[in-house]
Amino acid sequence: MTLSCICFCLFVWMAASVLPTFQATPSVLYAKINGSEILSCECPDHSCQEVFWYRYLERTKTLQFLVYVNSAGREKHGERLNVTRFKGSVSSGQRVVYTLRITGLQEDETGLYSCMFKTKSIMPVGYYIMPGVNPPTVQPPTVKTKKPVKICNCKPSNSPKGCERLVLWPGIGALLLLAIILAGTLYYFSREY
Repeated sequence: MTLSCICFCLFVWMAASVLPTFQATPSVLYAKINGSEILSCECPDHSCQEVFWYRYLERTKTLQFLVYVNSAGREKHGERLNVTRFKGSVSSGQRVVYTLRITGLQEDETGLYSCMFKTKSIMPVGYYIMPGVNPPTVQPPTVKTKKPVKICNCKPSNSPKGCERLVLWPGIGALLLLAIILAGTLYYFSREY
């Protein structure tokens, strides 16, 4: 067996063992039939020199190797694949980003698409692509508008006695309180020692 065949077998074994235990939720993409999608796989540093792209097809429950891309942009495609539909590329800046462009998506290609770095034990969550499925519509949240609270239940503004009772009694209470305080103060200072 060649080294690349051994690497591929090891990759498939690792991906198949990790696939059922995904804890995070992949991004869901609703592609059109015969549409295209661009998937990205980001490495946190420049040590990711090679990436394997694969997919797990929901209908057939099979794991399929799609393409291998190295840091120079060289590709090796999986067996029995239309190489014009799967195009891998790489770009680097602060982080290394590998992308996979898939064209001509069909309904039977629904499944999980992801990548795996060869030198890292990082396996990003990936993308769940659903060709030909319309995204669910979400109803907008209902917003209840509050009616303005009337501070004073007054008569119309053209009435001169609009808030008379709501102002009169608290005003009388305040005046009475001031009178009691004044009387107490005068009594205190009028005492002889």
